[in-house]
Amino acid sequence: MVPLPRPHATAQVGGVRRATPLLHRARLVSTIERAVRAGGVVVVAGPPRSGVTTLVADWADRTSVPVEHAAGATGQLRQVADDERAGRRALLVDDAHLLGTAGTRALLAAGAERPVVLAGRPGAVLDAVADETHATVIGPGDLAFDAAETAALLGRAVGVVIAPAFVARTAAEVGGVAGVLAAAAATVADEDRPPVDLAARFDHAATAATGAWVRETVQDPWLRTFGERAAVVPSAPDEFLAELGGDADVDLASVHRAAADAGLGQLDDDGFTWFDGIARALRAAGAATDAERHREVVRRAAAWAITHDDTVTAIDAAVQLDDLDLLSDVLTAAWTRITGPGAPAIARLLDPIRPKRAARHPVVLAAIARSESAADRHHARASRVNAAVIPAVAAVLPTAPPADAVFLAAIDAQARRIVGDDVGAVAAATTARTRLDALDATSADRLAPRLPFVLQQIAATELADRDGEGALATLARIEPVEGADGDLQRAAAEGLTALVHALGGEVDVARRLLDGGRPLDVPTGALATAIVALEQGEPDEVQQILRRVDPLFGAFEHWPIVLALRARASTVAGRVPPADQLAAHDAGVQRYRQRSTAGGVGARMLALARVRLQLAAGQLSQAERALGALGPVQVWNAAEHMGLALARAEPDRALAIVNAVTVHGVYQARTTALLVLLRAVALRRTGDVLGAVAAFHEAMDLFDRHGLRGELLTPPRDDVRQLVEASGDERVRALWASLSGLRSVFPGPDVGVVLSERESVVLGLLGEPLSVPGIASELHVSVNTVKTQVRSVYRKLGVSTRREAVEQGRSLGLSGA
Repeated sequence: MVPLPRPHATAQVGGVRRATPLLHRARLVSTIERAVRAGGVVVVAGPPRSGVTTLVADWADRTSVPVEHAAGATGQLRQVADDERAGRRALLVDDAHLLGTAGTRALLAAGAERPVVLAGRPGAVLDAVADETHATVIGPGDLAFDAAETAALLGRAVGVVIAPAFVARTAAEVGGVAGVLAAAAATVADEDRPPVDLAARFDHAATAATGAWVRETVQDPWLRTFGERAAVVPSAPDEFLAELGGDADVDLASVHRAAADAGLGQLDDDGFTWFDGIARALRAAGAATDAERHREVVRRAAAWAITHDDTVTAIDAAVQLDDLDLLSDVLTAAWTRITGPGAPAIARLLDPIRPKRAARHPVVLAAIARSESAADRHHARASRVNAAVIPAVAAVLPTAPPADAVFLAAIDAQARRIVGDDVGAVAAATTARTRLDALDATSADRLAPRLPFVLQQIAATELADRDGEGALATLARIEPVEGADGDLQRAAAEGLTALVHALGGEVDVARRLLDGGRPLDVPTGALATAIVALEQGEPDEVQQILRRVDPLFGAFEHWPIVLALRARASTVAGRVPPADQLAAHDAGVQRYRQRSTAGGVGARMLALARVRLQLAAGQLSQAERALGALGPVQVWNAAEHMGLALARAEPDRALAIVNAVTVHGVYQARTTALLVLLRAVALRRTGDVLGAVAAFHEAMDLFDRHGLRGELLTPPRDDVRQLVEASGDERVRALWASLSGLRSVFPGPDVGVVLSERESVVLGLLGEPLSVPGIASELHVSVNTVKTQVRSVYRKLGVSTRREAVEQGRSLGLSGA
C-alpha cells in the first residue's frame, strides 16, 4: 500500500497521543472518485474512529475535482449551498450525522446538481439517502480493517512484515475499527522491543485500546448500561436481553441499531451480535461499575442458557463467574457438543481456565483438551491438559456418584489412550464397563445423555486392544438420545463402527455403513471413507479426504491413522520419491508428538508406516533396526518383517515368518488376507508354483469375501503380476488391470537407494578428509549448494551424520560413485 502524503496520524488512548502510520485505502478512494465524477451522492458512514474522516481527507487530498469542505453545522452549509460558484465544486460534509435525517435531505435537495460526499455516523446519514437510488454507500463493513490491512498497519508501526493470519482474530474481535487497531499498533511500536511475540503483544494492546475506545464512544448512559449488562451473552431472545437491560419495555430494534452505529457489534438475520473484544470491554466496564450487579446479571444469563440449552452462552457465563463447579456441570450436560461444529468457539471460551486451578475438575480439563484438539488449536496446551486429566480423575473418582464415576472412567480411558498408556486405558474401560453394569435405574437415567460417549470410549479402547469383535458388540449397545445431540451421537457411533470394519478389512460392510443415507461428517467416518477410497485404488481421493480431516477434525487420537493413510496413499500414487515421503511422514509425526506422547498403539502404527517408507526408499538396514525396536514377530508386524525378507531376496525367511504366526483365526480379515498373499509371493520365489497359486487363490477368496482390493498393492509388483498370470483367473486380471497405474508398497529384491550423479560425487567426497567448504571448492560450487546436496544424501540414505552416510554408502555399494 502507498503511504499518505501526510506520514502519520495520531491515535489517542488514555489521554496519550501517539503517531501511527496511516494506510492508503486505494480501492475505497477510487470508489469515491468514480461516484463524484459521475455527479452522484457518496456516503461514508461508520462508527467513531472507524477511519471515516481519514478516508475522505485522503480522497480530498488526491482528487483533481474542486472540493468545498464543510462541517455538519447548518450555517456553514447554508452559505455553501447559496454560493453560485459552488455548483462547480464537490461538497464534502464531515460529521453529517449532526444534521439529522431531515437536515441531510434538505442539503441534498438544495444541491441536487452537484456531487456531495457525506461523512459521519451511520444512522441519520444512511436514513437520509435510503431513497437515493444513485447513492454510493461505503458502510461500516467496507471501512472495517481486514486481516491484511491490519497486518500492514502493525508491520509499518514496528518495521517488520507481519503475516495476516497472526492478527486476523484480533481485528475481527474489534470489528476492524481502525482507531482501535491503530492505537494498539502504536502501543506496540512504543514498547521498543525486538519483534517477538508480536501477535500476543498486539492482542494485549488491542484489549487496552478497546477498553479506552468503549469508554470514550458509548456516551449515551442508557446504551452504556444496556451494553454492560446485555454483552454478557453473545446473543439471546429479545425478551431476555430487555430483562438484562433493566427495561422490559425497551425497543430493542432501536437499541441494537444504536449499538451497531456505535460500532459495538453488527446487525444480522438473527438480530444483533456483539464483537467479542468489545463485549469483553463492556463486561469489564460493568464489573468495574458495580461488581455485584454484574455477577448477578451473569448468574441470570447462566441460568437462562442452561434452561434453554444454549451451551456456548452457559459456558461463557460460567467462565465469567470463574465458577468451575458450574462450568463442570454445564460441560457434562453438553458433552456431545464439545467436539461438534461449535468446538472452536468453545475452545476460545475456555482459554482463561488455567489447568492448575482445574486440578480437581477432570471434566473441565478433558473438555479443554477435546475442544482444543477438535478445533486444531494449541497442540502443546491440549497435550498438557490431556495429561493432567489422568491424575484429576484419580483424585475424584473414589467419591464420585455412580453415574459420574462411569463417565469419569470413560474420560480416563480416552486420556490414557491418547498418552499411549494402553494398559491403563484397558483398566479404565474395564472400570467403566463394570460400574455401568452395576448402575441402578436412577443412576442409569442420569447417565443416559452421556452413555453413548461412554460406550464409544469402551469400544475405542477395545479396538486399540485389537478386540474388534468386542468393539462392535459395544457399539451395538448405543441408543442415541432424541434431538440434535442424538444426531451427533448417532453419527459418531456409526462412524466408529465403519472405521472398525474398514481397519479390520471388512470393506464392503464399511462401504454399506457409509452409504446409509446420513453423511458421517465426523473424524471416524471421514477416516473410514478414506480407507474405502484407498481400497478402490484412489489415492488422490484419499489425500483430499485427509486434508479435510486435518483442519476440521484435529482430534489427536486419530492422527496415527491419518498419517499412516497419508503415507500409504503417497506411496501407491508414486509421484513423490520415497525418501521425500519419509521426510514428510517424520514431520507429521513430530506434529503428532506435540499433541501426544510416543507410546501405545498409535506409536506402533506410525512406526510400521515408517518401516514401509524405509523399505520403499531402499533403507533396509534402518527398517531392520526399526522392526527390532518393535519387538519379536507378531501378527500385527509380520507383514513388515516379510516385506524386509522379500526385499533382501530371502523367501525362505519370509515363509518362516508367516508360518510362525497364527494366520487363521484372527479377527482382522485384512491381516489374514495380506499374510496369505505374502505367503503366495514367498512360495513363488522358492519355486513352489502350485503352492503359490493355491495360496494366491485363497487370498483372492478372502479379498472377494470382504471387498478388499488395495492390499494387492502391498507385495512387490512383479510378484503379484506373475501370480495373476499364473492363476488364469480373468476376474483377478481385470482387478489387477484397474490398479495398473499405481505403485506397490513393498519393494522388489532389486530395491536400492537412487542418488543423482552429483549426489553420488558428494557422497564419495564425504569419505575424504575435506570440509564442506573444501568440497565446495573441489566441485566449484557454493557452500550452500553442497549443504543442500549433503542433506539430500542424508535423507535418501536415512542417516544423520557424515560417518553414517559413508558407512551406509559403502554397504550399499554407492561410495565408489
